[in-house]
Amino acid sequence: MSERSGIVLGMLLAVAAAVALTLALALVNLGGGGLVALASSLVGVLSACAFFLSEPHRVPLSSLALVVVVFTSLAAFARALAGAARQQRLLRLLTLERARDERLLRLADAAGLPGLWLVPARRPAAFCFGLLRPRVVVTRGLLDRLEPDEQEAAIWHEAHHARHRQPLRCLAARLAAASFSWLPALKDLCDRYMLLGELDADRLAVQWTSRRALAAALREVGATPVPAGAIGLGEPADARVDRLLDPAAALPPLWRRSRIAVSALSLTVLTSAMAIPVRIDLAACARVRSMLGTSLHGLPAITVGIALAALLLSSIMIVAHHWLAPRGARKARTSLR
Repeated sequence: MSERSGIVLGMLLAVAAAVALTLALALVNLGGGGLVALASSLVGVLSACAFFLSEPHRVPLSSLALVVVVFTSLAAFARALAGAARQQRLLRLLTLERARDERLLRLADAAGLPGLWLVPARRPAAFCFGLLRPRVVVTRGLLDRLEPDEQEAAIWHEAHHARHRQPLRCLAARLAAASFSWLPALKDLCDRYMLLGELDADRLAVQWTSRRALAAALREVGATPVPAGAIGLGEPADARVDRLLDPAAALPPLWRRSRIAVSALSLTVLTSAMAIPVRIDLAACARVRSMLGTSLHGLPAITVGIALAALLLSSIMIVAHHWLAPRGARKARTSLR
């Protein structure tokens, strides 16, 4: 796998775009009538209706699975996008002031930054935020703790993120990985892109200062969390420390077998669903609508059934997320209990 962050990001976005296009074409192939029939079937399945237990052959399971995947992906995309918008609104509420120190201004100009912003906070932190006009922000607490060359290392690191619009690129990578969470391999690609972006910024900082200066800056910000939606100097990664100590150190493995297996299985199921010809019984769809209007299968029963199905699906997703999470993350959660 290439260590060029641009190539990894391109792979991630290309795979996500190909999957999205495939799903869109599959929906177009179903047509409007097919979607209406599938929606009726989906309501019946989620409400655990006896009609579907007695006549499962009338439910186009392959096409139903396809529609579920599409709307699950759309919901995940909308949720991730709303979270990102909320994070950007919170970041814009930060109390920022322009740096006035002549040395810092000359450094910002040399790094190609339109300015440098300070936060009157005692916690040591340095980060970059802003999708269209990225800003580099450092806290006064960090400046007070660092020597001049260490300050330069931190600023050069964040300048790389700003000049390459890393906040916007990282947002695109995160949206792609979150939208298709049923392909966990995309999350691995996203994590690798984030790591390579940090390594690129580290190399620039070392080029203009020294390894010692960058290591000292990392030590100061290592325990400070990065604001959500920003790209920070203190992003934790053992691989960054390894590369500072040994530029030839190998990166951690990109792929995890369990996540590759889940991704391959998901793609296989999706491909099979698209390959099976769609035969939707519109007469059955009419019976479904009639059934849903009866007193036995009225709105209260449907609501209860859908609520129980949502609870079951949520439980399955939580368990799956726990076992698909990196082993280190599971250990960390266990140690906090």
